[in-house]
Amino acid sequence: MAVVAWNAAVLAAIVSRRLFPYAIHMSETQAPIDEEEPPQERFEPRAADAIFKDLRELAQSPGALHQLSAIIYRDWAITIDVVEGKIVDEPEVRWSTSKLNKNELMLLTGLMVQSDSVRTYTEAQGDRSFAETADKLLGEFHDRVLVDIAPSLDPETGALIDRPESIGLVGREAIYYGAESFYLHQFHGFTRERYRNDALWLLKNAGLSIRPMLEITDFIVDRINAQMTAVGQMRMEGKEFSESELTNSLLIDKKELSKKFGAAKAEAFIAKFATPVIGANKDFSDPFGINAVAIAPLIDLGSCLFVPSQYRLVEALYESPFYWMMADKAYANEVAKHRGEFLERSAAKIMRGVFGSENVHENVIVTSDGRTTLGEIDVLVVYGDFVIVCQAKSKRVTLKARAGDTNALKKDFDGAIQDPYRQALSCIEHIQAGAMCITGAGEKLSFQSLPRFFPLVVLSDPFPGTTFLSGRLLERGDNIAPVIWDIGVLDCVARILPTPIEMIFYLKSRSDIFDKIWSDSEYNFLGYHIQTKLALDPEADWMLLERDFASVVDDFMIAADIGIDATRPVGVLERMKMPVVSELLAELKNADPRIASVVIDLYDFSSAALEDISSNIKALRSEIALTGKAIKAFSIPTGTGGLTYAVVSRFDPASANAAEAIAAKHKYDTKSDRWYAIVDALETDGPIDGLLILASPWKESETEAKASEEVQRLFKSRREIVTVGKARKR
Repeated sequence: MAVVAWNAAVLAAIVSRRLFPYAIHMSETQAPIDEEEPPQERFEPRAADAIFKDLRELAQSPGALHQLSAIIYRDWAITIDVVEGKIVDEPEVRWSTSKLNKNELMLLTGLMVQSDSVRTYTEAQGDRSFAETADKLLGEFHDRVLVDIAPSLDPETGALIDRPESIGLVGREAIYYGAESFYLHQFHGFTRERYRNDALWLLKNAGLSIRPMLEITDFIVDRINAQMTAVGQMRMEGKEFSESELTNSLLIDKKELSKKFGAAKAEAFIAKFATPVIGANKDFSDPFGINAVAIAPLIDLGSCLFVPSQYRLVEALYESPFYWMMADKAYANEVAKHRGEFLERSAAKIMRGVFGSENVHENVIVTSDGRTTLGEIDVLVVYGDFVIVCQAKSKRVTLKARAGDTNALKKDFDGAIQDPYRQALSCIEHIQAGAMCITGAGEKLSFQSLPRFFPLVVLSDPFPGTTFLSGRLLERGDNIAPVIWDIGVLDCVARILPTPIEMIFYLKSRSDIFDKIWSDSEYNFLGYHIQTKLALDPEADWMLLERDFASVVDDFMIAADIGIDATRPVGVLERMKMPVVSELLAELKNADPRIASVVIDLYDFSSAALEDISSNIKALRSEIALTGKAIKAFSIPTGTGGLTYAVVSRFDPASANAAEAIAAKHKYDTKSDRWYAIVDALETDGPIDGLLILASPWKESETEAKASEEVQRLFKSRREIVTVGKARKR
């Protein structure tokens, strides 16, 4: 498990060739794996057009299709234990950057179909050095991309220099080699929901609605998985296969599709999602240009279809129908409206699954007088102190931005991320200033005193390189950092962190480290949080998370890809077993949402600090039991204020009033806006008998100052510094 941390702030381009699975070898036992190929020797890269020319020549060589099949088995097949629901490939192989990513595989396939010769797929024996040459050329091309951004790097440290004019080329690398964010099974549900209101147009203009498209796609994916699994099992048993035999396992008979789904539907589907194997894609003359194979990723061999990437097929089904409909000028506004509604509806549904329907509101108007609209919030979550302002945006990265055009990238980034973030901040500022929030159903919302806000930007489509680009392009000043997820990431986080407290704490943690921890994928952040809690070591100024942290997330989500009901990974805070504190947190986590803030503050503590709290509670309980005192309490500061924990012999109005008085004293003395009091009575079994929230802006008061002095006299209150590990707590 790799973590890289620095004591000085360092900026560097994050390079990723992270893969999601192409196919799965299912096994009940762990299978041996091939050792990773040694890294290829690199030289000074040539010009991009020279490399591209050599890649075209290689991809159109005799037998190239069969050599691609071998690469697919090498790089896009994983082995999963179906009993454990875990991928068994070793991390160094599983996360190897020497593998081809989706864009590189599609590039080779897109160049192959340009050939006018049938020899690219009819000849069974091709150049056995094909894969080695492809690796070398694609590695050289990646080096070329990196060399192009060299003027933006400090020659001594490798840190990015603030050169706004060159961010396009830096972004090009991050986008082209960025990690995927959707899992295979997520595409199915989201695609069905995305186009459910476009059935009539699709039937009239594409020949079939979205449901049969999904059924045909699922059939192809499942069939190829089964065929590859059979090959994988036989290879484990020692059987060797030629490249052409591997190709056979990647084929779908067209007659079988026609028989199962009807000739008309099968032909309509193939017309939209298949590219002829020869003489096609002639306009693909630049690696960052339009590649027809990426749009129609099935390769039509005549009687059958070659499936180079199941992932790209389901992704194309999620993306492509929107562009078909946008080309119809008479329907463009309608489909754009449907896409926006899909995203808002889906985001709200996911949030309701975590926070409950009563706490999630759609289409909220922010207004000062009920008539003038100051802002609009797509999805608003109100849970106790916490208010999540979610702005949903349907904006993709354009082709010009992917090709490195700085102005296009900035425009895309502004439309997808900067603008909705700015809208969220504007709404938050109006609410803080006293504006009303009225839901789409006409309900006027109320908030607790001093609400804590989180701006959340949710995208309908993946925006590759978002994590990296946000650190370079986002303008936020001193405002709270946003959390920026596409709908696939939001769905994944909600499944792994399915309770309000877990989700809120992660949103807070992700926002807190926005500028301090970098990685190429949101799933690396989530995996790190599950295992150790997402926080920066106090001795480090900056940290880079490597891709293997996503393993725990991948195991869970990829199991769902193949229909395995895997156990949700348990986070470090759930795994924690600590006397008193574990019981306390478990009870608080399911208590009234109004006290959610104190749980989040406690989650923020280190394990050493929580152990210290546990020891203090046990000591107070022992003292009360031994002496019969009415009350004994300790108070500690938290990230947003503080907490008073009072142990009493009996829970009655007098003990509750005493705890409140002690909490109020510390709130005033520390000039805090928030303070909480927990009353723990020995006469009951649970750790919580009373909860009190003191939340109001601090202001100087002679009355409260005198009350503080009186509490100190009555309870002999004192302040002392306690060292917990390397943190000092008052």
